[in-house]
Amino acid sequence: MVNHILIEEKIDTIMHFAAQTHVDNSFGNSMEFTYNNIYGTHVLLEACRVTNYVKRFIHVSTDEVYGETDLEDNIGNHETSQLLPTNPYSATKAGAEMLVMAYHRSYGLPVITSRGNNVYGPNQYPEKLVPKFILLAMRGEKLPIHGDGSNVRSYLHCADVAEAFDVILHRGEIGQIYNIGTKKERSVLDVAEDICKLFKLNPKDVIEFVQDRPFNDKRYFLDDQKLKQLGWEERISWEEGLKRTIDWYQENPDWWGDVSTALNPHPRFSAINLSDEAQWSFQYGFCRLARSFTDIRGRNTSGFKFLIYGRTGWIGGLLGKLCDEDRIDWEYGRGRLQDRKSLEEDIRSVKPTHVLNAAGVTGRPNVDWCESHKVETIRTNVVGTLTLADVCKEQNLYMMNFATGCIFEYDKDHPLGSGIGFKEEDKPNFIGSFYSKTKAMVEDLLRNYANVCTLRVRMPISSDLSNPRNFITKISRYNKVVNIPNSMTVLDELLPISIEMAKRNLRGIWNFTNPGVISHNQILELYRDYIDPQFKWENFDLEEQAKVIVAPRSNNEMDASKLKKEFPELLSIRDSIIKFVFEPNKKT
Repeated sequence: MVNHILIEEKIDTIMHFAAQTHVDNSFGNSMEFTYNNIYGTHVLLEACRVTNYVKRFIHVSTDEVYGETDLEDNIGNHETSQLLPTNPYSATKAGAEMLVMAYHRSYGLPVITSRGNNVYGPNQYPEKLVPKFILLAMRGEKLPIHGDGSNVRSYLHCADVAEAFDVILHRGEIGQIYNIGTKKERSVLDVAEDICKLFKLNPKDVIEFVQDRPFNDKRYFLDDQKLKQLGWEERISWEEGLKRTIDWYQENPDWWGDVSTALNPHPRFSAINLSDEAQWSFQYGFCRLARSFTDIRGRNTSGFKFLIYGRTGWIGGLLGKLCDEDRIDWEYGRGRLQDRKSLEEDIRSVKPTHVLNAAGVTGRPNVDWCESHKVETIRTNVVGTLTLADVCKEQNLYMMNFATGCIFEYDKDHPLGSGIGFKEEDKPNFIGSFYSKTKAMVEDLLRNYANVCTLRVRMPISSDLSNPRNFITKISRYNKVVNIPNSMTVLDELLPISIEMAKRNLRGIWNFTNPGVISHNQILELYRDYIDPQFKWENFDLEEQAKVIVAPRSNNEMDASKLKKEFPELLSIRDSIIKFVFEPNKKT
């Protein structure tokens, strides 16, 4: 049928929005999601391949393929982030993406993929949160919230999303992925309270907390810069969009007919026909067979098992990949660092030999955020880290903590350009930012825990020049940069060393940087020579920089001789950047 339509109507563009999308339903009837979202997508792709009429195939995916984002994360998932779906719905969307990618690479199909935040607006079926709450409020019924309502989501009005697809359709590049997102987040409880306010209802009277989903992601957070560079931007504010949506439902209360089933706190699932023995057996019987297979990673021959915190963070994500490469068994922690019981439960279930902590607040989008969110920063950077260290101490476990070297600044004993770096035993002297204060505070307290290894990371760099957290990527996008020599950390070289340090049970404080310093200009000169011969930049001084930032930044040189003595093959910062970053990315 699809082949016939493509040929008969001479279709040259497909925008593939069709999918089963309601997460609640996917927990009860996951096979229907596989059938629609994966098999349905495959039908379209194969039809495009066979007929060879389509010039542009826009595949609409979801932010949920990235999995849960830590509440403390300051930078959203970018388009090259790892896919870690956590429910049957998002898993089928990720599976469909793999097929789309394969058809592009194998057959040259002209595909573009989008991954979007939550959409709301007129005409939406009321199984979704916003229209469900609006219709329930109109009926004078309770607004059911799963769990405690702390789950955070980002909401875009459908008119803004339509504009985004118009931009992607006409300006998007074949083979690329574009996030459609907003940085304006709100919890489910916030949404319910906002709707109550517009209906002049008392939230305490109408909000009802009900049983949570089997698994409910705490947060999805996207980096939307790539799409913005094509010219798209969000125009409709949450307040305006919500009012428009409420007005529409009040004018069209019977648009969807009888929606009483959809308005239930936990919608009933469309049932599989259990008389279909093969389908029933596949859904309910396969799990017996699956239990007999060995874990997909293969047997752990190293004798180590790492419990890693910071699953959605940059370093945490890289650590998991390195463990796979090194055949080390590992799992990500599920507990919140501030919640002692959840950490203890992680340790009970995982039974690790080592705990690696790469979680923490650095600010959204930078450390300036911490200046106005001091309690949140303390909660994660100080209370959370100390709680984890204490739980590990109690369980007689080794803990590696990825900290920061941004707790020092050049002074009379360590002057700029002298080659005299701060050593591990030196007391922090930089108090310019609240972020650095919390990091210095927790480092000092961790000295009392003999089970902890503290790694001072500085201005991290990697070979992934598309990653917005990469220091090189950051400064290459700035309009102006300062030009100050600093110690830095090349993750491609140093993170494998951190795994070896854990294996050796090395403890105490370590300056976790490459030897020597490199300035902003020296890096950008290499960027120009290796990546973009036309690249240009401007400098400004610290006084000018102070006018565009809230908190001062740390500049220093750190003495890496202790690390170099343990790992003599460690390269200088300049040599490491050339070998691990610029040579692999060199434009010919």
